[in-house]
Amino acid sequence: MTFITLRQAADRFDISLAALRKLAAAGLLPVAGHPGAAQVIPENVARRIAHRSHVTPRLLSTPARTNTIAVLRVDVAKPVPAEDRPYIGFHADLAPEHLLEALRGWWVGNPEKIARAGVLPVTLGGFVVAVLTGLGDWDSRSTGDGPIRHRFDARLAGYITDLDAPANAVRSGSPGDLRIAERVLGKRLTSNSGGPIAYLTFQSQSQT
Repeated sequence: MTFITLRQAADRFDISLAALRKLAAAGLLPVAGHPGAAQVIPENVARRIAHRSHVTPRLLSTPARTNTIAVLRVDVAKPVPAEDRPYIGFHADLAPEHLLEALRGWWVGNPEKIARAGVLPVTLGGFVVAVLTGLGDWDSRSTGDGPIRHRFDARLAGYITDLDAPANAVRSGSPGDLRIAERVLGKRLTSNSGGPIAYLTFQSQSQT
């Protein structure tokens, strides 16, 4: 087996080095070495990840039939002991109940717009690592002079623990939840935003 450094993988396969480092820190890549040193990854793993397909509008189609989907862009999980959740962000080793709390809020955005599609893909380093569904209701709170933040009554429809073999770690749930999670987990989903929430507007299927 041939190993290459994360920097070599980024250069050779046109993957962001920052994304690879985040994915490694979140426990999603089979890397060797210590953080901050020259971590290495199997070359064939890097190649497979680089060729991963992108999420398409069809894969994110929901009963709401909205063309706008919110995307939650997170970082590697870190403890937040002063808040009402133990962590914020994503890590493959988090227990499902902790992961749900780490992902469902508190976020700045338009809650109606976020909830309308009924599904919220969660990305880390440009790859879908988790999926939330059932976002019909939410709580809101003010942060003093800052923006209003929202936490959704969501379900964890799926998440992955290995980006190279992205099987859904959630084994039970509604068929609809599991189906949409299986469609998008581990795939690329590019979005741009100044904050954690981004919005993607797809052309309707009838126009394609």
